[in-house]
Amino acid sequence: MNQGIMAMPQDGSEHASVLVVDDEPKNVLLLKDLLESKGYIVCSAMDGESGLTLALQRLPDVVLLDVMMPRLDGLEVCRRLKAAQGTAMIPVLLVTALDAREDRLAGIDAGANDFITKPIDSGDLILRVRNAVTTKRLYDRVAKQFRQLQELEAVRDSVTHMIVHDLRSPLTGLQGYLDLLSMVADGNREVVEYALEAHKIADRIKELVSQVLDVSRLESGQMPLSRTDVDLAELLPTAVATLGPPPEGISIGYEIPGDQVVVACDHDLISRVIINLVGNAFKFARGSVRIGLRRNEDRVRLTVTDDGPGVPEKFRQMIFEKFGQSPLGQATAARSTGLGLTFCKLAVQAHQGEIGFDPADTGGACFWVELPGETR
Repeated sequence: MNQGIMAMPQDGSEHASVLVVDDEPKNVLLLKDLLESKGYIVCSAMDGESGLTLALQRLPDVVLLDVMMPRLDGLEVCRRLKAAQGTAMIPVLLVTALDAREDRLAGIDAGANDFITKPIDSGDLILRVRNAVTTKRLYDRVAKQFRQLQELEAVRDSVTHMIVHDLRSPLTGLQGYLDLLSMVADGNREVVEYALEAHKIADRIKELVSQVLDVSRLESGQMPLSRTDVDLAELLPTAVATLGPPPEGISIGYEIPGDQVVVACDHDLISRVIINLVGNAFKFARGSVRIGLRRNEDRVRLTVTDDGPGVPEKFRQMIFEKFGQSPLGQATAARSTGLGLTFCKLAVQAHQGEIGFDPADTGGACFWVELPGETR
């Protein structure tokens, strides 16, 4: 096994490494001389097994791989490189005298990124290696930026989780003092009403805090589901009733089968999904909200439709993102989803279901949920 040396870069190839795998010493020497003259760091292996081991150890920017080798041929080495997580994105250039269509198809099927035909044309070799290095460098840059974004998001989520976790105790204390205030109001109806309204606001804040924590648990897969057979036809109106009367001027209608629609699901999670979707519809409806439920082959479909301003098509996926917000056309308001729709998406996906959005025939928004229709 031979190892290359540094040379002065001439074409932006500084620090780029190339692994040459070929069982013919003269071919290895030719490739090393050509590449090192252009500033590449070259290492080499004389058989497929050694080449595979060296690739996994060194993680080169490009692999030049001879096809016809004894024992472990180039196609099999290429397959194994592309199957391994650490080397899957390293460009593999097959060096071969085979130029038949079926040979190239076999190389592509093995995962090869490009071909270099023997006898070697030095200009062609340098151009193809340069392009492969550029591709690898672009991938590395994007991968690094993605990791940085993941780290930043993890820090943000950690800080958010810490803040909302610390809010729970003072909120519980605030609710306790509001209860005491109602008790000592000594018949002062105005004070009692204010205390009750403040208690409702505190309840809402506590629900938002729980929502943040639940989103975090669902994202990390740490929220176990307590599945039971639940009749959604019964659950729907019960869950909606917890929202209280619809806003003034808003009517609510149901399209629910007369018989049971039973699915195996976590009662509390699906109830909260319904509450979030209907509560969101109440915010933007102009006159009515319709709630539908029907079986569709082996799935159950729940719909919540409002006649509000709707959401432009390009923002429809954004509204399921954490803290997402979607402008409402010319309206000055925005359909701010906070974590409500994110929670719905994660809770539905935890049930192997789907959630989405379609424009309603009323011009408003139609959110739908599909759940597997099986029971326990």
